[in-house]
Amino acid sequence: MTHRITNHVTINSRWSRLYKIGGATAFVAGILLLVGMISLIASILRSETASGWLSLIQNNWLVKMFILHSGLSDIHADLRGLNLLDIFILLLVSVICLSISTIFRNARKVLSQIAFAFSVIAIILFLATLNAGRSTVMLAVLINSFVMFRDKAFGKVTIYTGILASVFLFVGDLTVGVHSNIITTLFSIGYVLLIIWFFLIAQSLFRLSHVS
Repeated sequence: MTHRITNHVTINSRWSRLYKIGGATAFVAGILLLVGMISLIASILRSETASGWLSLIQNNWLVKMFILHSGLSDIHADLRGLNLLDIFILLLVSVICLSISTIFRNARKVLSQIAFAFSVIAIILFLATLNAGRSTVMLAVLINSFVMFRDKAFGKVTIYTGILASVFLFVGDLTVGVHSNIITTLFSIGYVLLIIWFFLIAQSLFRLSHVS
């Protein structure tokens, strides 16, 4: 059984469970990035490095990029090496992209599948190099955000939030290590926007799971 909710998208009931999984995955991704941000802020305010399980949650590559951009000498940040948290976040993004790719049809579906492919490539590149590939997910977010244009399944706030987040973070990735207040500010905004985007995507996917 299907339910047509826009002129461009037909929601099929068989994807209902995937939408729920995608929504939960997006929510978890948002929480992980949010905890990482709060943990870093707390470490800066207390002038001490987080330890134990909290340090593991804080230790995602985007937080490390912010540290390198801002020049925080008291906090060590190394983008190289195997990071299980990064792999987990990349897997979450892949599930999100897969969930989104089932919503669209025709050319939009092809583009959303390309976004999913980028999210998978990000994992492969990181596992192969232990350094490169992680920010490839920003391309996946950017493509999916553009695909959402003129579609009522996702609101304009979700679309523009995804575009701005991916652009700001990708610029930060290309200039990692450069100490610039402007880049640091844009990267910080991009990080916050990405958290918001994850939560908005979670809301949309949960809503679609109920529609279907």
